[in-house]
Amino acid sequence: MHSAQSNLSFFGFALGDCVVEVQSELTKYLRVVHRTALELAQQNCFGAEIGGFWLLPDQIQQLRRLSEYYSTTEAPLVARAIEAYLGAQLQGIYPITLPTRG
Repeated sequence: MHSAQSNLSFFGFALGDCVVEVQSELTKYLRVVHRTALELAQQNCFGAEIGGFWLLPDQIQQLRRLSEYYSTTEAPLVARAIEAYLGAQLQGIYPITLPTRG
């Protein structure tokens, strides 16, 4: 018996308004995470008709590297803020595994 496999793959998403629920210790990192996401995003990736700022897998990977530029004490907090941000942006679209508290 073989399992059915989908031919669909994740391509990216347009940034949108969302509510990011995080612990209070992470809120100070959300502004820089959002600003970095906007800087990395490709504007009008699919033409002006669709518009928006799009994060594709390469930009998502770059966004996840943002935590590397923080101290060893702050890096895990930034990583959690990034995953919470991505999870909020992709709510109901794509499963995101959030890192556990370390």
